[in-house]
Amino acid sequence: MKHSSIKGTDSGTILFIHGNSSSSEVFKKTVDSEEIPYTKITVDLPGHGANVEEYDAECDFSIKSYQEKLLSFIEEIDDDILLVGNSMGGHLAIELAPKIKNLKGLIIMGTPPVKKPINFEEAFLPQPALQTFLTENPSEHDMVTAAEIAVHKQENAAAILNDFKQANPKVRSVLANDLIQNRLDNQERIFSDLDAPKFIIRGTQDPTVNPSYLETITKQCNGTCTLIDYDECGHYPSLEQPDKFIKTISEIASQVF
Repeated sequence: MKHSSIKGTDSGTILFIHGNSSSSEVFKKTVDSEEIPYTKITVDLPGHGANVEEYDAECDFSIKSYQEKLLSFIEEIDDDILLVGNSMGGHLAIELAPKIKNLKGLIIMGTPPVKKPINFEEAFLPQPALQTFLTENPSEHDMVTAAEIAVHKQENAAAILNDFKQANPKVRSVLANDLIQNRLDNQERIFSDLDAPKFIIRGTQDPTVNPSYLETITKQCNGTCTLIDYDECGHYPSLEQPDKFIKTISEIASQVF
């Protein structure tokens, strides 16, 4: 799995996982920041970013395949780990978390921990335009509209659109099928029962995630669970509020490592 790594001066590794039709570019400012003294690693999932040409088979783009490849990669990291996931990357992170022996913390954003079967109406907000992220070959108009709706400030839409167009179109249809076939685990239970400290970053203008559902998840969690609100922020906190995100990651990392 292609990845980018910047070695830190302090012990502890932060692993960032992007979402569907996105890429590691959404974390670039975070990884490049010298304010975070820990090792930072970003991955490009198969069919995304720098990992587009390496994979073309539909089996490479399933939730199960992503998890297997990520876990194999993580098991090679000889360090304590803080796991960070955005959108689909957050869903992957939740299901991976109990399997990581040296996990010290979990941060999700744009990610409601769903039940099984998936509780779409409870966990998500109705936003028809964002069905584009589950459509293999949408029109140019639909792609532009979805990118603009996903973020709060339109200046960030171009980055979302670029990643979307670069991704293998099959990643969207395979994910859609995984959702239809109910192939996600009971993430609500996994997240609640996880022993490691848990953090949810909530963009107050995120058009996809039900904010009240995240409050419910936070209240019913076992152990430490913190809800962090970002104003003027949509679905991509690391891209839309980079300075605040860097500060948040630095503070959480210093707590858990």
